Amino acid sequence: MSRVLLIYRQRLGDIVACLPATKLLASAGNEVDFLCYSKYHSIFRAVSYCRPVGPEALAQKSSYARIYDLEITRAEYDAYRASGTPWRDYVYAKHADLQPARREPPLFDRMPDISEYHLPANYALAAPFGISQVTRINPTWFRAQCEALSPGPWYTLTDTPARRIGPGQALCARSLADLPALIARASAFVTINSAPNVIASGVRASWHQIHEPGFGGQDNYEAPGQIVLHQPPELARRSWRFWVHYWRRRLMGLSTKRDLASHQAKWLNKKP
Repeated sequence: MSRVLLIYRQRLGDIVACLPATKLLASAGNEVDFLCYSKYHSIFRAVSYCRPVGPEALAQKSSYARIYDLEITRAEYDAYRASGTPWRDYVYAKHADLQPARREPPLFDRMPDISEYHLPANYALAAPFGISQVTRINPTWFRAQCEALSPGPWYTLTDTPARRIGPGQALCARSLADLPALIARASAFVTINSAPNVIASGVRASWHQIHEPGFGGQDNYEAPGQIVLHQPPELARRSWRFWVHYWRRRLMGLSTKRDLASHQAKWLNKKP
């Protein structure tokens, strides 16, 4: 059995989207280590076919038959944006032997018991938060979408209970490993284009996802069963993350046409 290392250090959604690559490698008879930051290690309690390791693994490169570095680094970021290529196609194209897995959903084959959450049998779940979104969700519109889909009772996934735009009670996962089961067992699930959306593709037959128009929609994760909702463009607002990247790129003399082209709001299209 060969030992291989896959590298993607941060962003839970990106890490989960790389799990199909590790499953492919494990199915080929490899022992797979996944290098990421320790704050993400608990998600690996929900899978059996790979294990998390920290940066110290890089000091033992000779112990690996092959190293798959999939991460889009800061130095590579502008090239990724300029490519216009969807995230999965860009990342999986780095290693030809991983490409067969690029459209596969993540497999969670060791979901922990969540009975201690004491959730009602028919709870509905909303996940309106993420760390990488560049388009803000209008709270009133988001709650209306949720309530039109299910009478609830609704819960909103959040790691900061005081920060809420979703309906119903705040729900804080005790571990990242609990997220697949919490999402799977909800009677209805509504999310933005973030890690919970990627997780849902592996545990649900259907769910609703809010389209992310930022950067030409390049980061949108697509999967069978995903029902896409589009926020009215007049309600959308760019987050500070968008404008940081936008002005950095302008100062560097890089094209920003694609950054703005996907947004249909008239007030935004008038910007330079």
